[in-house]
Amino acid sequence: MGCLSNSFCNLEKQESREKKIDQGSCGDPGIPAYGKREGTGFRHGDRLYFECLPAFELVGKKNITCQKNNQWSAKKPSCVFSCFFNFTTPSGVLLSPNYPQEYGNNMHCVWLIITNPESRINLAFNDLSMEKQFDFLSIKDGGKAESPILGTFSGDALPPPITTSGHVTRLEFLTDHTYTDRGFNITFTTFRHNECPDPGVPVNGKRFGESLQLGSSISFLCEEGFVKTHGSQTISCILKDGNVVWDNAVPRCEAPCGGDLKAPSGIILSPGWPELYKEALNCEWVIEAPPGYPIKIIFDKFRTEVNYDVLEVRDGRFPSSPLIGSYQGTQVPQFLISTSNFLYLLFTTDKSHSDIGFRIRYETLQLQSDHCVDPGIPVNGQRHGNDFYVGALVTFSCDAGYTLSDAEPLECEPNFQWSRPLPGCDALCGGYIQGNTGTILSPGFPDFYPHNLNCTWTIETSHGKGVQFTFHTFHLESPHDHLLVTENGSFSQALWRLTGSTLPPPLSAGLFGNYTAQIRFLSDFSVSYEGFNITFSEYDLEPCEDPGIPPYSTRKGLQYGVGDALIFSCFPGYRLEGPARVVCLGGRRRVWSSPLPRCVAECGSSVTGMQGVLLSPNYPGYYGNNHECIYSIQTQPGKGLQLRARDFRLEDDDVLKVFDGSSNKARLLGVFTGNELLDETLNSTSSSMWLEFISDSENTSKGFELHFTSFELVKCEDPGVPQFGYKQEDKGHFAGSTVSYSCDPGYTIKGPEVLTCLRGERRAWDSPLPLCV
Repeated sequence: MGCLSNSFCNLEKQESREKKIDQGSCGDPGIPAYGKREGTGFRHGDRLYFECLPAFELVGKKNITCQKNNQWSAKKPSCVFSCFFNFTTPSGVLLSPNYPQEYGNNMHCVWLIITNPESRINLAFNDLSMEKQFDFLSIKDGGKAESPILGTFSGDALPPPITTSGHVTRLEFLTDHTYTDRGFNITFTTFRHNECPDPGVPVNGKRFGESLQLGSSISFLCEEGFVKTHGSQTISCILKDGNVVWDNAVPRCEAPCGGDLKAPSGIILSPGWPELYKEALNCEWVIEAPPGYPIKIIFDKFRTEVNYDVLEVRDGRFPSSPLIGSYQGTQVPQFLISTSNFLYLLFTTDKSHSDIGFRIRYETLQLQSDHCVDPGIPVNGQRHGNDFYVGALVTFSCDAGYTLSDAEPLECEPNFQWSRPLPGCDALCGGYIQGNTGTILSPGFPDFYPHNLNCTWTIETSHGKGVQFTFHTFHLESPHDHLLVTENGSFSQALWRLTGSTLPPPLSAGLFGNYTAQIRFLSDFSVSYEGFNITFSEYDLEPCEDPGIPPYSTRKGLQYGVGDALIFSCFPGYRLEGPARVVCLGGRRRVWSSPLPRCVAECGSSVTGMQGVLLSPNYPGYYGNNHECIYSIQTQPGKGLQLRARDFRLEDDDVLKVFDGSSNKARLLGVFTGNELLDETLNSTSSSMWLEFISDSENTSKGFELHFTSFELVKCEDPGVPQFGYKQEDKGHFAGSTVSYSCDPGYTIKGPEVLTCLRGERRAWDSPLPLCV
């Protein structure tokens, strides 16, 4: 059976027509699959009416009107197979709802087929794909729910034809709440008791013989480009086990996934043709001609999912042979010619969306005796040179906005074949464009752009220049397909969002001073139009003014032109608050990318290094009330820290505590207030120092500026001498050396008599100084 009806055949013809949009037109919206359309006008005010074939339900608007904004008042409706229907025709097709797309969850559909009482019913499965063990199709021999079950089916194994014993059958389809799948496609026919059921005509095939009587035979033949993948080429009506049946299954004619082709001419079809091609394909064809004869392929139809489903054509018989072209979407040349007697084609698809695919004719070329054959002209391109004699060179170029796939010239060789295949000119999906002028086209332009695009173009101009865009053609599906324009790389907050069919005014971008602008084009899975043709050019931007230097900081950079950057860093002890780098945006705004940063002294810090500065909060301004600030200093192991105050002014009740270690559990070196630390030098006995600054709720002052440096920890400090005592022996203050003590007559020593200078990271005595009592 070639088609369900004339309307369904018209759908294929409709899809194959080239869609054009005139001024004041909305474009052809197409005809719903399994539907009909009344009305032929697509101009302003024209109205189209839709209805579905029997057993199908209309989803969407029954009629749509072409509006003045060149958009239809609603999307084209769709026809979905009904979940409940009684068939009374002698033959027909029964589909799962939404076939071939996925059916829904929690469905319970019931269909009855009722024919003449003297007839029986034959059901032939064309397709079956359901969630195994959870979604079921039951076929019953009668019209009631309790009628005998002829079969229950799940999964994707295609069952043999089923024949009823009477003139009524009931089909029930049940699905659960989880996964779904494609569903099923069943053809039913009726026949009398002394006949075999009508086997029909295989899709993409021909039938020879009409008699269904016992003893008759019918033959089948697949159309060009299709091969038999199931069943028998000839079937006979026989008596078997008391039943009148066909002795073999009807053949299935399918477009093969690859093959070795040696005929002088033929047809290559995408698997699934004329329906959508299948998912996850990896098909290889090798076309072979006699030695010395080139091969020509002609593209009759080509449409694939852009960026995902690709046809490669190579000049040879292997996957490693030179690539002629990689084709996707709709842009293919009219024909291609090999330079050898082999052509290799590889078609790969992903696991998601698919399209109508391709129909390609191939033929062996007869070589000319004195020159090469015409190599052709790329779509959207030009050929330079019309001499095809031996040794002649032919070059190609593309129209503005298109890119040449191979810039090398073609040479006519002594065997009267071209040295290279014809290159192509493509409107690419995004890219990087550098120059003072240029053109940006939607992929497929001037044809309708493909679905599900996500294309980004980056335009870079000269130093100190902006970009102005001029729109010559603009027609996108509103509001789903749109163009985003930005100048800082962020499309989440684009400067412009453009859609519809109104031609936008010229737009100026590039004012952020990075000499670039970005355009992103997004299209959805449904309607598409011509897209856009945009040219761009440079214009001059104005410089910024000197922003100055924040207090307590330094600045690198002396230029204030568009795109020039200034870098700021703080004096020691201060923290940078804000961006360290600002860029001149210039343009009509003449502003910097952000306000200047600040350098602030914080409450506490953690410092590591050989030297540095510690500042009280807000220094040199007055510190605040109720501060509790902790400062930690760490230098290299084996070194000590020396702390001096360059400025120290605290109120009497505000204090700074200094500890000889990495926490306030270490030895206290001193507690300081007023200006007490100005004349002091504090040395640590290890590589760490801990400071705590505490201010009360009363008056405040300027605070402090403390400088630290590191030094080698060689000796312990002199431990001193106890009152009423003396050093009995002093062996030096190096690591491991000792000092021993005794008391004056009449006094007794309390504590250790010998102190040892510790080894390791600290240079301190192992015990406090003893007492003489």
